[in-house]
Amino acid sequence: MKVHPLLKALSNETNLQILALLRSGSFHPRELARILQKDETDVSRRLKRLEKLGIVEGRWVRVGDRNVKVYSLRAGEIKLELRPGEIMVQMGEEKSEETLLKPRGAPHVENFVGRKEELALLSSSKGIVVIYGMAGIGKTSLAARAFPSARWYSFTGLEDLYYLAWQLGLFFNSLGWSELTEYLRSGGREEGDVFELVRAGLEATGSTFVLDDLHKCGDERVYRMLSYLAGRMEEGRIVVTTRVKPNLGTEGVTYLQLRGLKPEEAYELARLKGKNIKPEEFAGLYELTLGHPLALNLLVESQIREKRQENLFDFLFGEVYKELSEDERLMLSILGLFDEPVEYEGLKSLYGKKNAFSVLYSLLRRGLVERKGDRYSIHELLRGFVREVSNVDGGQYYSRYSDYLARKESPADFLRAMKYAIASGDRERVRKLVTLRVRKMKQVVTDFPKAYLRVLSPLSEEPAVKLEMGMVYFQRGLFEKAKRLWLEVESKLEGFLRGEVESLLVDVCIELGEMECAGEKLKALKVIAEELDYPYTWLSYHIERTKYEFYRDNLQEALESALRELEIVKELGDVEGEPLVLLHIGDIYSEMEERERAAEYYTQALKLAKAYGMKFLEHTSYMELAKAYYGMGRYGKAVESATRAVDYFRRIRNYRRAVDSIAYRCVSLIALERLDEAEEDAKELIRMAHSTGYPLGWSGYIFLGAIRELRGENGSEYFAAAREHLRGNEWLYEAVLEELEKARPGLKVNKSAEKKKRGDEEIPLS
Repeated sequence: MKVHPLLKALSNETNLQILALLRSGSFHPRELARILQKDETDVSRRLKRLEKLGIVEGRWVRVGDRNVKVYSLRAGEIKLELRPGEIMVQMGEEKSEETLLKPRGAPHVENFVGRKEELALLSSSKGIVVIYGMAGIGKTSLAARAFPSARWYSFTGLEDLYYLAWQLGLFFNSLGWSELTEYLRSGGREEGDVFELVRAGLEATGSTFVLDDLHKCGDERVYRMLSYLAGRMEEGRIVVTTRVKPNLGTEGVTYLQLRGLKPEEAYELARLKGKNIKPEEFAGLYELTLGHPLALNLLVESQIREKRQENLFDFLFGEVYKELSEDERLMLSILGLFDEPVEYEGLKSLYGKKNAFSVLYSLLRRGLVERKGDRYSIHELLRGFVREVSNVDGGQYYSRYSDYLARKESPADFLRAMKYAIASGDRERVRKLVTLRVRKMKQVVTDFPKAYLRVLSPLSEEPAVKLEMGMVYFQRGLFEKAKRLWLEVESKLEGFLRGEVESLLVDVCIELGEMECAGEKLKALKVIAEELDYPYTWLSYHIERTKYEFYRDNLQEALESALRELEIVKELGDVEGEPLVLLHIGDIYSEMEERERAAEYYTQALKLAKAYGMKFLEHTSYMELAKAYYGMGRYGKAVESATRAVDYFRRIRNYRRAVDSIAYRCVSLIALERLDEAEEDAKELIRMAHSTGYPLGWSGYIFLGAIRELRGENGSEYFAAAREHLRGNEWLYEAVLEELEKARPGLKVNKSAEKKKRGDEEIPLS
């Protein structure tokens, strides 16, 4: 095997991200695509190529009644040692050590001159670094020259805090730190947790992240995050470029206002452009431009030596524009339509001619187009002029670009596809994208709710858009608002989308406790499912029927519906849905008190989740297994399963599930007479209750009281503390006591002897 193809594969960042993830275990292509926000087809193609090179191996795993292909790193002929930031390749006796993880999107800097003082300041900076100044002054070039190994992200105006957090998480993951990615994958959305995890990631990796064009960001939470980080970072660095100086405070922030080049620097730049300009002639040019790099570049290109109208940039660009070829003007007109950089492949698709590369190169050489990674854009100062003189049909190009992005089937590209479909005014294209999102990219709503809402808002009167906006409100707990929107569009949508609306109405009515309304909408959904006879609509029907019957305590009917649900997700190959349905079936059996059957389905869910690399569902399965084993009196197995769940949920800051798992582990430890371990769990529950307010955490006081009683001591003080904290949740107090008495039949609480709690300080945890 030749080393060159191997190193070529390893020099690709997406391939390296795949390898970094496979380092932690086996994954199915769909879950890898989900984590990386990539198209599953593209990820599968890359995996096959890496398999052919011998870097990874795919194997079929038998899970239940199906074969599942998963991929993992291969040990054997080719040895890969993955380290933070580098990969060592060993082929037989030959070794090759190279740092192969490259920063994504860092602009290529040409004709950089001067700025020695600024570079010196930046090289010694720490924490948050803000480079600000007018458009075209060279902020991006300076940051790229000062921090060549940084990860780069350019704002487009689409982002919200969580969209940005995904980008940061992927970067940290490539350097061996995965906690932020795990938190986001599990559905974590607490602002404070995201801030702290970003800080921890920067500290752990000691890395530099550049946020280019921050002035385009419309989410105030991003600015709050930067203010939070500023005074707390010991290692790592975030560099910001922006037109407007943000108010991030003074502690831990370095501000640098960038101005025009000095005369000698500007002269050097003009000479680098290959123009023979005499010093005395250049003096007039400098007076006209004040050292502004873009203005100077246009002036040199245009051969104009004096200002002839008010807008200097439009005037100079107009002179350069006259000399451009028709193809160059067409390329600029296409780029002028977009407020964000366009990837090369997409640009080629829009341009439609074979000379795209040479035309782009000519525009880059003239300084009219900027390149950031594999994306290109016209400079912001020139975009207005291009739009004014261009006669291209924006709607046509927006539609074509939307189709190009939609074919990628990744969440980030979907958001952009929807943005341009709406910009094109093509409502049918918008409805098709909504259908695509419902069928294949449900995580767009949960992962990027605010960004999606911002994208949808310009066409908020369109029924399909209202459906989606309602979905965002539903995920945020605004049930009444979501219901109103869905009722508005119920009669305005047809076919599959009408079925989706009825399904959502069932869901929201159940959440609001309006079971009669839910029943009516469920009947309407069944009629649509029978008319369409479409698997996805039948799946929606059975998902909602399962919930409806479960909440009405019709457990046998709920079970029948859930089993049908399972058949359909298997037919559709829905690898994310199958373990979730298995968990629901387990829950139904648990409610029926058939613990053995529940454990069977939880175990199936566990195996599938592990095979597909879905860690959140894997550890949810462990949590549910702990409950099932506890119900069967298999306390040792309950402790084992709960421990796996506790460690994971605590790490990803999902404290509700962590508290649930610790509570079951604690009572199981008490049943096993492992009182010292149980006491530690009880104290941990109380600490978590104080920080989160989650009611079950206060059961730690009940467990401490029980432990004292079992040791022959008086635990009434702790029982009184539990009663005080669980005021309004007395049912929970009684339920925990009941479980304790089941686990330790000899335990009897002398409730009449409970002392009134006078303050937390009287209940020592040491």
